[in-house]
Amino acid sequence: MRPDPDQLQRWVLRERVPAAEVGNRLGLSRAAGYGWLRRYGITTGSLYVSQEKLTRLWRAGMLASRVATEVGIPTEAVRERLVAAAVLVPDRSYFVVGSPEDPLPEHLLRDWVVREGFTAAQVAALTGTTVRQVRYRLTRYRLATGRPGPAPRLRRRLPRETLMGLYLTEELSCQRIGEREGVSAEAVRELLKEYGIQRRPAGSRARPQPVPPQQVKRHRHQETLDRAEAARRRSIELIREAQATMARLAAA
Repeated sequence: MRPDPDQLQRWVLRERVPAAEVGNRLGLSRAAGYGWLRRYGITTGSLYVSQEKLTRLWRAGMLASRVATEVGIPTEAVRERLVAAAVLVPDRSYFVVGSPEDPLPEHLLRDWVVREGFTAAQVAALTGTTVRQVRYRLTRYRLATGRPGPAPRLRRRLPRETLMGLYLTEELSCQRIGEREGVSAEAVRELLKEYGIQRRPAGSRARPQPVPPQQVKRHRHQETLDRAEAARRRSIELIREAQATMARLAAA
């Protein structure tokens, strides 16, 4: 069971309980207490941010990164607190993938996992499902080919000019670019959209065209090579004629 972030904030920020005593109050080890404070982004001197405020901002449509900027705590801490706010979830059950009752539709997984960086465990806790169910759908919707990686790091590895060169000049697919960079194809597609690069229609990749004969670069000694090849073919013909003649004489 996750500890209540509001309770930890009251202890540390209002009651001035030392961080070393948080684990003991929770019935856990000192290291575990430090760990939960770190995961929730609670430090001495930080602002008190209630769970009600966090969930209200997130449900209003803010991305986790935007909520983090708004309240002044790390983005990962926002995700952890949102997960903690959804601990009381319905009993887990199984759903037909893609059905109206499925709590893990493709658009939700794309928003949470690809764009906002939630882990499979966090999505499972938020939706009352299992990690296995989340991972199955990520694979089913082709959203799980490698980790997309933090967006700033991905932008550094694939700036607009580099991505344009790979996608437009070299005509590599999103899947191929993702394999080269160690990220998912979906992350590459999101980056194309972010950079305003027009996607190619499906199946429209240009195929290499044969070079016209007049554009084929000739060897500088091509004429000599041609004469040598003609002499070789003539020698073969003479040898065959000589063999045929010898065969006729032997038969006579």
